[in-house]
Parts: sequence; C-alpha cells; structure tokens
Amino acid sequence: MKKLIWAVLFFCAASIPAVAFAHENYVLTEEEIKANLAVKGINVFSSLNNSVNLKIALLVGAALIILVTLYFFFQHSAVGQKFNDNLNKLEPFGHVILRFALAASLIASAYFNAFLGPEIPLSSLPVGMLIKPALYILGALLIIGLWSEFTAAVSLFILLVATWVYKDYMVTYFNYHGEFIALILFGSRTFSLDKLIFKIKNFALRHHDAELALIRITYGISVIYPAITYKLMHPQVIIDIANRYNLMQFTWLFPQDPLLIALGTGLTQVGVGLALILGFQTRLNTLITFVLMLMSVIFFKEAVWPHIVLLALAFYLFLNNGGKWSLDNFIQKKLNMK
Repeated sequence: MKKLIWAVLFFCAASIPAVAFAHENYVLTEEEIKANLAVKGINVFSSLNNSVNLKIALLVGAALIILVTLYFFFQHSAVGQKFNDNLNKLEPFGHVILRFALAASLIASAYFNAFLGPEIPLSSLPVGMLIKPALYILGALLIIGLWSEFTAAVSLFILLVATWVYKDYMVTYFNYHGEFIALILFGSRTFSLDKLIFKIKNFALRHHDAELALIRITYGISVIYPAITYKLMHPQVIIDIANRYNLMQFTWLFPQDPLLIALGTGLTQVGVGLALILGFQTRLNTLITFVLMLMSVIFFKEAVWPHIVLLALAFYLFLNNGGKWSLDNFIQKKLNMK
C-alpha cells in the first residue's frame, strides 16, 4: 500500500512542472515582469479548448485525485497514525530549524543588500542602510535564541516598512508575517538562551496549536497569492518564462502549450495553498511544495537564500502535520468516534 502511494506521489510530482513554485521575480527582471503584467486579454482557461491539452489536464487531475484518495486511507490507517505520532515527536527539532532559517534569511538579506529577496533592495526602503546592520544583529540573536520576542517585533516592523513601500506584493512574503507574529506571541524556548534565562511561557504551551495554525495559514496565503496574481490573472508572465527557458523541450515534464503550463501550475498552487490553510493532508502538500521548490532552485538556478525559509517551513509543517487545529485532525476525531 505504502509503495503504491509513493509511486503515485512520484508520478504526480513529475506531472506538476517545477515552475509551479518558481518565484517569477527571481527568474525575470522587474522590467520584464511589468511588461508581461501589461499584457491583457489572455484567458488562461482557453488552453482547455485544445483537445490535447484537455486530455493532459484530465490525466493529471485523475492522478491527483488518486493520490489524495490513497494518502487519505494511509493517513487514517493504523500504520499512518503510528507514522504521524513518530514524526510529531520531532516537532521541536523542526521549530529550531525554522528559527535558524529565519536567522539565515535576515543575515543573507544584510549581506546581499536586499530584504528577503533580490527584488527588494535595501536602498528602496526608508533608512535602508541603517536596516542593514540591524539585520545582522537580529539574525545573530535568532541563532542563539536570545530575546526572541523582541527580535521578532523589530523584524516585523522592518517587514511592515517593506509592506508600506511594496504594498500588496508583500503578500508573497506573508509567511514571514505569520512567523514573526508567532515568535512575538509564543517565543522560542527550544535550544535557546531564552530557555536558560527565562521561564517557559505557559501561554505558549497552552496555545501551541494556535501557533501552528497561524504559521500554516499564512504560509498557505503566500502560496496562493502569486498563483492568482501571475499564473491565472496574468499568464503572460509564465508564458514568457516557458519560452525563455524552452520548457517545452522537456516533453516528459511540460506540455507543449505554455498557456496550459500557466493554468496547471496556477491551479496546483491554489489547491496546495487552500489545503495548507484548511490543514488538509498537510504533510503530503508540504512534501510536494518542498520537492518542487527544490526543483525550481536547481532548474532555474534561482538564488538559494530567499528559499531557505520556505524549505524550512515546509519541513517544519511536514513534521507536525499542521497541528490539532486542522481539517485532518477533525476528520480523524470523527473516524475515532465510529
């Protein structure tokens, strides 16, 4: 049964192009993005008017339905529950990895003179050069786990400044909002100086599942936003990427119609994002995002440092499976009552 599930998982991962999680602003220049966004009148769903495209879409859709069904039975089986319980024990380890990843992101932002990603230069932010040394300090404090709540508050303030400048684009980085707010509210008392200096917060212990839900939901929103903005509403961005990188030469991975690539990757991203928000098959969806993000970094040769937090976040949610405030947990409780 498990071998069948992993076989279908591999097939589906291979059927979903890595461009699903490629960061468009890392692949194209700002001018190219603006030019593509200016192109109007392209209906991404018109790609299904082609009978070949429709056949491909139905095949991939059927494979995904099979995958979700098989994983559902595995997840709620005795073996799946034991697997879940064993992975949940590693959750504190994942929390530390996520904190280290946040620290690495802040330090790399200072080093590369860009906040969170290369498309947000520090020079574009108010007092950007003063922010640079602050990022080094904040990153160092997160590594050792000292004054985590204060560090997260300052980091969130910088993030809000960037949001004020870049407006709705920063929804792409909405997962950072959730992670910093979680640190402010719950702190970090695992493998940290805070644990040695301060007491473990009772609030954090009582509301740990709320912390997981906050991180999971904001991550899901950050996955959905670029899918709708670029792939579904402005598919010319993906068409440009597909043509520039000649993605259609990889016939085993990409369909021949760039518009179908935009539709397929956009719907996949929306579906994964919604599943993360609801906490439905969180472990499966985070595994898919982890693999595809890693593939996009390798394939498109994107900068690695902006993806560190995303990879760590997927790993963290894979370990804890989204917590008790999730649809998966609700379904499991209903099954246990029977």
